Amino acid sequence: MVADVEVVRDRETRIREYVRDLRDFAGIGEAAFLENRERQYAVLHALQLAIEASVDIATHICAADNLGIPSSYAEAFDLIESAGVVDRALAEDLRAMARFRNRIAHFDGKVDLRTVYGLLQDHLGGFDRYLTAVEQYLNRPT
Repeated sequence: MVADVEVVRDRETRIREYVRDLRDFAGIGEAAFLENRERQYAVLHALQLAIEASVDIATHICAADNLGIPSSYAEAFDLIESAGVVDRALAEDLRAMARFRNRIAHFDGKVDLRTVYGLLQDHLGGFDRYLTAVEQYLNRPT
């Protein structure tokens, strides 16, 4: 089976929208971010949605290419790494994102808002690298 390009492209579009919004929030100063809970909630929600859309793509590829059934979000990225869809460094970043998403979604420990602000400043490029890798996967000869 081949990945359904429409499904993948839909998730790619969503990720781009969420990341665009996150980049807008990255322009806010740290103090302004830390003192405004509405901004914090918006950023956490956009991060969660971007990560979940990334996982959706990974699990779709796993199913389409018979890579196995991941037992966790992080394992979905293990499987697409093993298949050569993403490289090791990107897979590590994606696994960290999946674990971070779990902390947001399940309140597993307090989310450090300074860390969240740091993610806004320094780590949104991981989504861009992932989308590039997914496009290369979609455009590979079958």
